This record gives sequence, C-alpha cells and structure tokens, in this order.
Amino acid sequence: MKWLIVVVFANLSPLGEKEMYIFTAPQFDDQYECQSDISNPEVIPLLAKKVLEENGPRPIERVLCLPEKSVNEFIKDHNKRKRGTSA
Repeated sequence: MKWLIVVVFANLSPLGEKEMYIFTAPQFDDQYECQSDISNPEVIPLLAKKVLEENGPRPIERVLCLPEKSVNEFIKDHNKRKRGTSA
C-alpha cells in the first residue's frame, strides 16, 4: 500500500468544505517513512515551496500521511457530492 502527503488548508471552499492539496509524488511504502519525510527539517521547505507554487500563500491547518486508497475514496466521494449523486 502506498502513502501520500495531504495538506489540509485552514480555510473553507465556497461549498463549505476543507480545501486540500494532495502530493502525488513522492509516494511512500509505509506510514512511518511518510511521517519521517513530513517532519524532516530538510524536506519541509521543499514541500512548502511546492504548496506555495500550486496554491499561493494560504494558511495550513495540518499535513497528513494517508493511504492512497483512502485518498482515492475521498476524491471519488467528493466528486459524487459535487455532481449531486449519492451512488
């Protein structure tokens, strides 16, 4: 199972949902490797730079490591709600 870095922003989207940024690379083989990366003082500036480039300056609530499967399920569910379908 692969693990991904997910940044949760402090602000809400126009629909009232938390906005997020999902790193598709790097991917990690386990949670501990991912957690180690997001807490590494040498890596943090690189992650912050990428988030700033993609999203501009926005307040970050937290940075998480989540299984790729959970992220994909969340995206699928979010897209269904966005379209107004429930199945």
